[in-house]
Amino acid sequence: MQKPLGQHVALLGLPSLSAALLLGCVTEPLAIEGKESRTLSIAVGQELHVTLQNIGPGEYESPPAVSSPALRFVSVELVLPYVPAGPTQQFHFIGEAPGRAIVVFRHSGNNPTVTDTVYVH
Repeated sequence: MQKPLGQHVALLGLPSLSAALLLGCVTEPLAIEGKESRTLSIAVGQELHVTLQNIGPGEYESPPAVSSPALRFVSVELVLPYVPAGPTQQFHFIGEAPGRAIVVFRHSGNNPTVTDTVYVH
């Protein structure tokens, strides 16, 4: 039995709708804290927030070095409340395309360099 043309069109639209719904679900940012270098995985369109605490004078330089267009640096901000040890910074990124990016956070003082590897899928 043949289906009317309208049913074929509706069936063709389902994969596109499913893809749009899956991409629309990537709203939760991945948030990490600390100074350990690590490997992370995020989806295209997903935000990544990296929070680093400074100890003593200086700050983590902005923008950090990003090795690939798979991950885009968006902004950095100071996190409240201020603590006596030094400012806390939060770096914001977004997954732009599938691939791997190495992010290097260098400090202007004596804090260690932090290197994160981010896989965007």
